[in-house]
Amino acid sequence: MTRNIILLFILLGFISCNSNNNSDNPIVAKVDDSYLYLNKIRELIPNDISKEDSLRIAQNYVHQWIKKQLLVAKAELNLSEKDQNVEEMVEDYRSSLIIHKYQQHLIEQKLDTVVTHAEIDKYYRDYPGNFLLNRNIVKAVYIKVPKPLPQAKKIIQIYKLKKDEDWEKLEDYCFQNATKFDNFSEQWIYSQNLLSQTPIKIKDEANFLRQNKYFETEDSTFHYFINIQDYKLKKELAPLSFVDEDIRKIIINKRKIQFIKNMEESIFKDAESKNKFKIY
Repeated sequence: MTRNIILLFILLGFISCNSNNNSDNPIVAKVDDSYLYLNKIRELIPNDISKEDSLRIAQNYVHQWIKKQLLVAKAELNLSEKDQNVEEMVEDYRSSLIIHKYQQHLIEQKLDTVVTHAEIDKYYRDYPGNFLLNRNIVKAVYIKVPKPLPQAKKIIQIYKLKKDEDWEKLEDYCFQNATKFDNFSEQWIYSQNLLSQTPIKIKDEANFLRQNKYFETEDSTFHYFINIQDYKLKKELAPLSFVDEDIRKIIINKRKIQFIKNMEESIFKDAESKNKFKIY
């Protein structure tokens, strides 16, 4: 076996330089009556890689092939004939794999993947029980500023965003001073993802959200400011904007299922009309 691997390396050194090598197909490795030939290794080696990489790929494949053959031999020795009879399973798997590939090919070609807002809205209204929140969510603004806090009075006032012009002032302040400034005022996020970025430990998150529209805290290094502009609690109906992408995927998946069902029925009826099968 070692001599064959050495031969493999020598030949691969030539192959990596000349991918059109038409030399013979020598044996690379042998386990009992199973043989691994050089052509199989050639198929694995890209043309544009170094000799060292070629040798590494080849050596790994040879070792894995040998291990596989040894395991098969061991299994055949220890399993009954009944347990070794896997032809039916192999054929079932092959059939399933071919069917799946054909279905995916047709789906990619013919399935309509455009989902309108009206379709999403209708599905949301028809199945509200499917979209109850499993966690609390918020729309909020999060600010983290290093100590000592610059212009403390200014940030304490403007982060509450009580005037339209406060937005511009806050963005300017955070650009100059904040370590982090996240504006989720137009986007729902899980509240835990936001609150976990502060040093506080909250036992009752729902109660915290009910009682705190504005929240300030600090640790030894930073000041933290949160403006909670809106929230929804666990078990409430999720806002449509929070689940619209999930609904789009659900609708497309339902279309796929119906498409496959229609395709199977069409093939069956066509074969029936042409007498391609007979039921006894």
